[in-house]
Amino acid sequence: MSAGVRERRRTASVLFDGVVTLAALATVVVSAVLFGQATDGVQWRDLALCIVVGFPLMQLLTRFPFQINTKHAGVEVQFDVGVLVFLLCFAEPATAALAWCLCVVPTNLLQRERWVSRVYNASIGVLFLPVAVVVLGAFGVAGRVPGAPRELAVALKGLPVEIVAVFTAVVAVFVVDVVVSAVSVAIQERTSLRRELLHTGTWLAGGTSVAVGGLGYLGGLVYYRLEPWVALLLVIPMIVTMVATRAMRETRDVARRSEALFEAATALHTQGRRADLASALQKHARMVAGTPAAMVRSVGPGEDEIGVPVVAGDGVVLYVTAPKRRDPSQRASDEKALEALASVGEAAFFRVSASEEMHGLARRDVVTSLPNRLQFAEHLAAELERARDGGRLDRLVVLYLDLDGFKGVNDRFGHEAGDELLRLVGARLRDTVRGGNTVARLGGDEFAVLLPDCLDVEGLCRRVLVALRVEVRMRGHVLRVQGSIGLSRARPGDDVGTLLRNADTAMYRAKATGKNRWVEFRPELLEEEIARLQVIEDLQQAPAEAFVVHYQPIVDLQHAGSGAVGAPVVGLEALVRWRRDRGGAVEPLVGPDEFIGLAERSGTVVGIGDSVLRQVARDAPQIQRHAGRRLDLMVNVSPVQLRHPDFTERVASAVRQTGASGCRLHLEMTESVMIDDDTVDRLRELAETGAQLTIDDFGTGFSSLGYLRHRPFSSFKIDRSFVRDIATEPTARALVEGMVKMGQALGLTIVAEGVEHVEQAEILREMGCHLAQGHLYCRPLSVEEIEDVLSAPLAPKLTA
Repeated sequence: MSAGVRERRRTASVLFDGVVTLAALATVVVSAVLFGQATDGVQWRDLALCIVVGFPLMQLLTRFPFQINTKHAGVEVQFDVGVLVFLLCFAEPATAALAWCLCVVPTNLLQRERWVSRVYNASIGVLFLPVAVVVLGAFGVAGRVPGAPRELAVALKGLPVEIVAVFTAVVAVFVVDVVVSAVSVAIQERTSLRRELLHTGTWLAGGTSVAVGGLGYLGGLVYYRLEPWVALLLVIPMIVTMVATRAMRETRDVARRSEALFEAATALHTQGRRADLASALQKHARMVAGTPAAMVRSVGPGEDEIGVPVVAGDGVVLYVTAPKRRDPSQRASDEKALEALASVGEAAFFRVSASEEMHGLARRDVVTSLPNRLQFAEHLAAELERARDGGRLDRLVVLYLDLDGFKGVNDRFGHEAGDELLRLVGARLRDTVRGGNTVARLGGDEFAVLLPDCLDVEGLCRRVLVALRVEVRMRGHVLRVQGSIGLSRARPGDDVGTLLRNADTAMYRAKATGKNRWVEFRPELLEEEIARLQVIEDLQQAPAEAFVVHYQPIVDLQHAGSGAVGAPVVGLEALVRWRRDRGGAVEPLVGPDEFIGLAERSGTVVGIGDSVLRQVARDAPQIQRHAGRRLDLMVNVSPVQLRHPDFTERVASAVRQTGASGCRLHLEMTESVMIDDDTVDRLRELAETGAQLTIDDFGTGFSSLGYLRHRPFSSFKIDRSFVRDIATEPTARALVEGMVKMGQALGLTIVAEGVEHVEQAEILREMGCHLAQGHLYCRPLSVEEIEDVLSAPLAPKLTA
């Protein structure tokens, strides 16, 4: 904040006031020259007498100025014209002129105003002299008066022409005073001259000036025509006039302050920025105090000033100051008015501070203190415009980042731990992409980076991936979080929404192709994303009967003979298929790999899972009837289903239906549910319903002996990616053998998935693996087709 909030004067205003000052200076010089050309002892005596009489009267009359405009510190009239008339009627013109200059200049320069105002008031006061002299000369009322050493400007004969001449001179002085001052104010305040002139106060001030000027003429007339002491009687009408003027001024001051405070309250509460608010406060301080010398500054008032503090927020204190008036009552009124203005100003500053704080919060992420989506979009729009203007559009890059595995942190350790992880990631990103780049948190675990002038995109993406590989210790566990990045380069015609959408699309491709990598946007990615969105839309509109269940047999390896001898069927895995309707043309059945991920992304997996459970429960009696023995029916369950509040009740209902038919229900779920502390109770609830819990795709996720020991699982399935190579790769064989031994040690049933060759089945049987499923024995079949394979052991096919 500067030392003072002061409006800079316009050049036109400075030039105009300078012309007025130069004219006044020329008048003073001419008056001094004329006085010096005919100097004698009588003139010096008259000059001294004029100053002795005129200066005190000037000091008295200038105490009661009259402000014409009540709305701001505009045109102000002083009633010192009476002293000018008296001097012209008391001494010859040259002496009266010099005496007037010697009275008016120091009187105004000693006022408690700014120096600019003092010099201007002194200048305009000096110019009253030539105006009055010219008007009186035009009427030809000059002449010698008995007792006067020389000819006076007014012969003091008491004739009507003299009275008219004096009154005309006073009116002319008043008009010059008002017009010149109004022009100066209008230039500085940027208002119209008409607005500064047309006020009811103009008529009151003009009438008072004529009255006071008449007293000056009457004083000269009494002094020369009557006994000199009789002039003392003029003190009475002068006092009455001054008292009336003071009362009128105080009334108008009250009206002016009230109106100015009302306007200040209205104007201050419409400002939206601190700088504008300080300028408005400066303007209305002048209006309230009724002087251009009032100002707003960070320094307190001086000895000759009054001032009140204004708390402008953030510990900043401003002071509204104004010059002290001589009159104690006026000074007290000014202080109260400034205090009222300060209260209004503080309220306005508080509102602006609150608004700025809210605006800042609306544009900043509260967790990481990074810019949020709104502020990032603003920065991106600005940088796009600069890149277009600078011809470097191809170097503007947007990165869209998503943390892989963040939800598990939130679910397992709570949102406070998740927020701490987000802050750590945000700080590491900010440190990695310094130098005019913008890092923002868009929401959830998604971040964005704006690179206005990036030349090495690949190197930067590699550094960002390293920064995202955060390793955090929480509650005795070491968490490793990584990220996926989508990259979008600006192209002609791109806007903010297009760049973000393209980067987001590329990020989803990075997650879909293995995570912990970056992918640059290509137009075909958008087409694929649109296709995925169409799949999601079709899933949301698909009826329950569009999802059908096929069953793949699970065989007992340990009760099967070697080679091509059949293996008994002990269970079936229910696999969902989607009969997708594309505008009347029903397509072939769609496998789960093509739509389950999108169903989980859109939440439709809950409805699909319920449909599968119900179909398995309905098919269980038919399956049992054809098998003639108890079978295990395995149903895949999504983590999204586990979090549904009614899932346990739905499973319990399915368990009762399958159990009544003699079958046993198994729920298959991926290893990710094991690390989620929030699902432990849900897993126990599911086990209590009588459902068996199986880990699907074991070895591809968060395999841990500790989790297996403390979770109610009865079996696990070895993922097909391990089984595929056990006949050809020793490492894969060793891994599978280790899993089998671990399962045996824990008393868990082991199922090998994806068995397609007899060699694989033999190796698994020798390892001690209990069960197997795969195309070697049977592909998934409908419930009607599965009846033919349940009655006898399944013989391996020579070709899977």
